[in-house]
Amino acid sequence: MKSIDNLLESYKPNNFFVLQIGAHDGITADPISSKVKENGWSGLFVEPVDYLFERLKLNYKGYDNLNFENSIISNKKGYVDFYEYPQESENDNEFPYGSCMGSVLKPFDSIAHKKLKYDVIKKQYQSLTFNDLIEKYNIKNIDLLQIDTEGYDGEIICSIDFNKVRPKFIRYEDRHTDIVYNKKLTKVSSNDVVSYLNENNYTVGDIENGYDRVCVCNSIFKNLI
Repeated sequence: MKSIDNLLESYKPNNFFVLQIGAHDGITADPISSKVKENGWSGLFVEPVDYLFERLKLNYKGYDNLNFENSIISNKKGYVDFYEYPQESENDNEFPYGSCMGSVLKPFDSIAHKKLKYDVIKKQYQSLTFNDLIEKYNIKNIDLLQIDTEGYDGEIICSIDFNKVRPKFIRYEDRHTDIVYNKKLTKVSSNDVVSYLNENNYTVGDIENGYDRVCVCNSIFKNLI
């Protein structure tokens, strides 16, 4: 399969809509922020961590076709536990990405987590299900669904009712899926997620750069290859 950038070059609707779950601050390690700004995309950006959410809105200031949701997306409603590193972890010169590693999952053993010198903080944030989010914003069309939730991506994907909304493209981080599944922190493996997408008529690409998978709805895939 082509890269997501090449696929999107071939797909240019009049009003491109992106839904990003795990939007962070809209700049740091963000694969779509430049495209959002350059191409005038509309969209909804979801980020639970309060100080990151405020930065996110600031970094997209002046882009009036965007909305922002300060919530977790999980399979539960109400307040849920969230595990994050303190804000000062951003000042760690050896590994300044602690703020990117918040998750509804308890911290799991990984190379990245071992590099951090800070203790994890448990907080509670408001949570919505994916389908509640879609209903809240009356979303009928998604051109790109971008997910990065530090191991919870598969759970979100497998909760989607594709009869209600069918994203044209989905990009999600698959690096941690089997790690957290094998530790019994989630109920879906990497193969489970791919199978669910295939069953719902998506073509799923191989993992790119050791992190992400790109999925394309079959109804448009044949026109892009």
